[in-house]
Amino acid sequence: MASKRGRKLRIKTRPWVRALTHPVTKVVLALLLVAFVAGGFVVLHYYNKYARIIDARLTGQIFSRPSILFAAPESIYIGERITPLQIETALEQANYSSAQSSPVGRFQITGQGLLIEPGPESFHSPQAALVQFDQGRIVAITDPRTNQALSGYSLEPEVLTTLFDQNRDKRRLLRYDQIPKPMVEALLAIEDRDFFHHGAFNYWRILGAAYRDLIHGRWRESGAQGASTITQQVARMFFLNNRRTWRRKLAEAMIAVELEQRLTKQQIFELYANDVYMGQRGTYTIRGFGEAARAYFGKQLDELTLPQYALLAGIVQGPNYLTPFRYPKRALGRRNEVIEQMFKAGWINASEREQALATPLQVNPISVEASDAPYFVDMIRDQLVNELPEGALASESFRVYTTLDPELQRAAAKAMADGLKQVDALIARRRTHRVRVGRSWRTVVSPGPVAQAALVALDPHTGAIKALIGGRSYAYSQYNHVTRAERPTGSTFKPFVYAAALNTALTGQQPMITETTEVMDEPTVFEGGYAPHNFENHYYGRIPIRVAIEHSLNNATIALAQQVGYDKVADLAHAAGISSVLATPSEAIGTYPATPLDMAAAWTIFANHGVRMTPRSIVAVETANGAIVDRELPEGKPVLDPRVAFLTTDLLESVMDHGTGVGAREAGFTAPAAGKTGTDHDGWFAGYTSNLLCVVWVGFDNYQDLNLEGARSALPIWAEFMKSAVALPQYANVQPFQPPPGIVEEKVDDQTQEIATALCPLTDDDYFIAGTQPQQTCTLHPVPLTPGTAVGKVLTFLHLRSKPAPPPPNPVGPPPSSSVTVPVANAQAPPRPLPPPVKKKRGFFARLFGIGSGKSAAKPSRPPQP
Repeated sequence: MASKRGRKLRIKTRPWVRALTHPVTKVVLALLLVAFVAGGFVVLHYYNKYARIIDARLTGQIFSRPSILFAAPESIYIGERITPLQIETALEQANYSSAQSSPVGRFQITGQGLLIEPGPESFHSPQAALVQFDQGRIVAITDPRTNQALSGYSLEPEVLTTLFDQNRDKRRLLRYDQIPKPMVEALLAIEDRDFFHHGAFNYWRILGAAYRDLIHGRWRESGAQGASTITQQVARMFFLNNRRTWRRKLAEAMIAVELEQRLTKQQIFELYANDVYMGQRGTYTIRGFGEAARAYFGKQLDELTLPQYALLAGIVQGPNYLTPFRYPKRALGRRNEVIEQMFKAGWINASEREQALATPLQVNPISVEASDAPYFVDMIRDQLVNELPEGALASESFRVYTTLDPELQRAAAKAMADGLKQVDALIARRRTHRVRVGRSWRTVVSPGPVAQAALVALDPHTGAIKALIGGRSYAYSQYNHVTRAERPTGSTFKPFVYAAALNTALTGQQPMITETTEVMDEPTVFEGGYAPHNFENHYYGRIPIRVAIEHSLNNATIALAQQVGYDKVADLAHAAGISSVLATPSEAIGTYPATPLDMAAAWTIFANHGVRMTPRSIVAVETANGAIVDRELPEGKPVLDPRVAFLTTDLLESVMDHGTGVGAREAGFTAPAAGKTGTDHDGWFAGYTSNLLCVVWVGFDNYQDLNLEGARSALPIWAEFMKSAVALPQYANVQPFQPPPGIVEEKVDDQTQEIATALCPLTDDDYFIAGTQPQQTCTLHPVPLTPGTAVGKVLTFLHLRSKPAPPPPNPVGPPPSSSVTVPVANAQAPPRPLPPPVKKKRGFFARLFGIGSGKSAAKPSRPPQP
C-alpha cells in the first residue's frame, strides 16, 4: 500500500499546466482579460460614436440642395427659323429628357412634330406643346390636349448653376437608377470589381496591396488597384480626412462596416457617384459624375459614350494629375487601362474594346465664362445674401429665375476671348524691341500687365441684363470689372453733351442747338486754364456738330458744352446715373469715372426714348414649393425728352456709319445701330440696336495707360458680339430707329444750312424738333424760275417737290404725357426678318470733297480717333 501511494505522489505535472498555474501567468492572463474587456468597451464606444455620426449624416437629406439659378426662358414663335435639333438642345440644357422620365419634363419627336411635355418641377404651367416644322421654320404650335392653336410658347429656362456654399462645390445629384450601366461598370472595373459581392472589405485585395508594399515600398503601379473598397472610400469622403494614419484607418474600417449594415450596395454606390472629387473648374470644385460629364464633355451623363465613361472612371484616381486638359497623354493611358479592365471583366466584347481604344479623348470643355457666367452668378449671390435671411440661400432650396440669356452669354465669352487675343498681340508688338547683346541683336518683349476687359449687354427697354463678362478669366481673377471698375469714360460720355445741347430746342435757351448748328474746333484754353487737344492735334475750324461727334473732336465738344453750360451737362449725367460728374470743362470728354454697368444704364436714355432703365438681373425668386419670395419688375425713370433722345441716336448712327465707329461696319456688322468709341487711360465702346445695348471696356488693373484707342481695343469685341447677337432668332428683329411724333426731316444745304434746292450740290437729310427746322430756302443755289422755259418748268417742279409739309401748330414744347411712360418689350411679339442696313448721311470729308447728295455719297475716310 505504501509503495502504491508513493508512486502516485511521484507522478509529474505537465509543463503547460504548471505554466498556466504559475502566479506570473495568472497575472498576465488577468491583465489580458482586463485589456480585452477594456478594448471591447473602447470599440463599443467608438462604434456607438461613429454610429451617431453616420445616423446624423444619413438622416433626412444627405446632400444639401442649394438654390438653383435659371436663365431667362426662351420663347419660340410661328414663323421663326429654327430646327427641332436646336429646340431639343435648349430643352436638354434645361434638364428635359427624351430617353427617360425627368421631373422637369420630357420631349419626343413624333410623326406630327416635336412634343414638349413639362413635368411637375417645370417653371411653367403644365401646358404641353406640339411644334410643327416646315423647311426650317415653325409653322404651327398647338396644345396637344385641347388642340388649341398657340401663337408662341416659352421653353423651359436653362439651369445656369447652383449657388454654392463656402467650399464652392458643384454637383448634379443622381439616383442610382439614373447612372448608366457603362458608368457603373467602368468604375467597378478600375476601382472595385467585386463591390457587389464582398462586404466592407476585400481581403484578397488587402493581401495583394500589402505584398506590393513589401516589394515596392509605398509605390503603386499605374493602373493597379488599391486595397480600399468603394465602401471604405465613401467612409473616408463623408466622415474622415485623407491623412494616412492608423487611427484614421481604424475609424475608416469601423465606419465601412456600419455603412454596409445600414445601406444597400446601390445606396453606397450612389453616395460615391455624387460626392467623388473630379477636379477643378475655375474656382469651383467638381463633385460627382453628373457635374463631371458637363465639365469635361458638355453633356448629360446619360449622353456619353463608352470611352467617355472610361475616362471619368479613370481620372477618379487623381483628377488633377490625370486631367485631360493639361495632361492628355496621361488621361488617355488611364482611360485605356479602364477599357482593358472592363474587357477582362467580361463587360465589353473584343469589338467594343478595339473601337473604344481607337477613339480619341473627345473632351469638349465649355468655357467657364460662357456656361456658368461666374461673374453674373457672384453678383446674384451677393444680392440675395443681402436680401434673404442669413443661411437661407443654402438651406431653403430657392429657385432663382434670372435675366441671363445663355446663347448671348456664350457669344459674349467668345467675342471677349477672340478680341483679347488681338489686344494682346497689339500690346506685345508695342512692347517688342531689339537690343544689342555683344556683337548681335536680340528681339526682347518687355514685361508688363495683362489687359483686362468687361462686357455687359442688356435689354434697353426693360433693363434686363442678358450677358455679363466681368474679366478675361474668372480663374485668374474674380474681380468683377462690370460692377466695380470705375474708370474715366472717355468719349463715350460725349453723347450727354450733345443731348444737353439739343435739349435747348425745348427749354428756349439761346442760342438754340440743332443737328445743323456749327461749332468751332480749334486749340482753346478753357476755364481754369484747361487746354485739351484733339487726337494728334488735328483741328477743323467751324464744323457742324454732327461732324464733331462723328470724329470725336475734343475741343469742339468742350466748346459746345461751354456754350450750353457745364451745369446743364452735369445735371443730365446725374439724372442718367453718372454721379461722379462735376460741372467742369473736362466733363465733356469723359474725365470722370463710371463702371461699365453705370454707363450701360445711362445709355438707356438714348436707346429707350429718354427713359433710364435700372439694370436688373433677377426676374423672380421662389421657394421649392413655388411660393414667390421676390419679384423684380422693370423700373424706369424719364430723363430725356423722346425727341431729343432720337436726335442723339441719329448723331450716333452717323458715328457708326461715317465716324470713329465705322470699324464695326468694316467687321461685317450691318444692322441699324448707334454707338460711340471712348479712349482715356482705357478703351471703351458703347452702342445699341433697337433691342440690345452693349458696353465694352478694356484696360489694365493698375490704371496704366492702355495706349490703344477704343476703336482698336473695345470696338472689335463689341462688333463680334453684336454680329453673333443679331444672328440669334430672339435678337434678329432689329429695326431702324423711328422718329417719334414732333420730329420732322428736311433736306438741308451743307454750305448754308438752309432748305436745299434742286441745284444744291451737297445736301443732307437732317432731323429737327418741329418748329426748329430751317425756314428759308437756300439763297446760295437758288432755282432759276424763268417763266415759259422747259428748264424753268422742270426746276420749279423739282423745287416744289423738295419743300416739306408745313409743321403742326405749336411744335415746340413738352411732349405728350404718354411719351414718357416706361416702354416694356412685348415678349409675345414674333420677331420680324432682319431688315437691310439703312444708308446714313455722308461724313464730313465726303461732303467737303465728294459730289452727289445725301444717301448716295460714298463713305469718307475717317480721321484718327481721340
